Amino acid sequence: MVFLVISCPCALVVSIPLGYFGGIGAASRLGVLFKGGNYLNAITQVDTVVFDKTGTLTKGTFDVQSCQAQPGVTEEKLIQLAASAERNSTHPIAKAIVSYAKQRDIELIATTDVTEIAGHGLQATMDGTRVLVGNTRLLTKFGIEYPDELSSIVDTIVVCAIGTKYAGYLLLSDTLKEDAVNAVKELKALNINNIQILSGDKQAIVTNFAEKLGITQAYGDLLPDGKVKHIEALRSNPANRIAFVGDGINDAPVLSRADVGIAMGALGSDAAIEAADVVLMDDDPAKIALAMRIARRTLRIVYQNIVFALAIKFACLVLGALGLASMWTAIFADVGVMVLAVLNATRALYTKDLAKKNAQ
Repeated sequence: MVFLVISCPCALVVSIPLGYFGGIGAASRLGVLFKGGNYLNAITQVDTVVFDKTGTLTKGTFDVQSCQAQPGVTEEKLIQLAASAERNSTHPIAKAIVSYAKQRDIELIATTDVTEIAGHGLQATMDGTRVLVGNTRLLTKFGIEYPDELSSIVDTIVVCAIGTKYAGYLLLSDTLKEDAVNAVKELKALNINNIQILSGDKQAIVTNFAEKLGITQAYGDLLPDGKVKHIEALRSNPANRIAFVGDGINDAPVLSRADVGIAMGALGSDAAIEAADVVLMDDDPAKIALAMRIARRTLRIVYQNIVFALAIKFACLVLGALGLASMWTAIFADVGVMVLAVLNATRALYTKDLAKKNAQ
């Protein structure tokens, strides 16, 4: 009976799940939502973090800086066409163009047959004429010629074509989030040195932002399937454990392919949040390092409980086998160890020091 009571696995069965629950609860209180204990465990093994750019490392709140219309097309007409097409999109660039049109009191016109071409832009029909609004790849796709100097513009541009003729472009700007630089520093402090950026923006724009962040690997001009291929290439090395951080509907396939998908919860699309394993509720990229610290601390507490419970039980089992352990010893090895392990597991709930370090 003494041997049987000692061998009861209550301490392990109760304290280990409680440790994970505590870690998930502590993270959610700080704005990080883990969708399960398995993802909390997986994020502790991550050694490669890949970021989307727009809306993830940048604010995603673009402002239209200027417009450049072709002869025969007024600036107001260019803005009207672009905003009329973009009002059907939820992309931050689209919202900025629509907002700019409203600021200038430009009335939008009805659109039909609106088609979103992933990684390119929008195609719509207005007054019986096809209008294209997007990046230069969209014009190339439809065989429409445009000035070569557009490719050398570092800032974000949205081009427009009426029928088969190039009509002009809008120049927009975006800025880094306040915590983006700190987010990269915190990840490097956790010995995660393989940090990359994948974006559909032009390579010059992506490189410019990467230099500001201290990231050496930045890849632009990528379509959604290009991002997936890049992640697959990283996954081909079994040693890599990859976390991808994104916010847009185009990021959903990549989020689902990464070992850990992390989505922005405030401005992120529903598709990205659904596909992700971890959600940052306030879109703060610095919370990625915080999530990793919470997960690592939780795992340490879980391992402490495993080692402590097994060590005490094996010691008492030896004493029981030799006839040196009484029933009270057996009760301590069962109930007493369980209570101590549960108390230790509750430490996972308290993360004030981690939150303070992240804030600093």
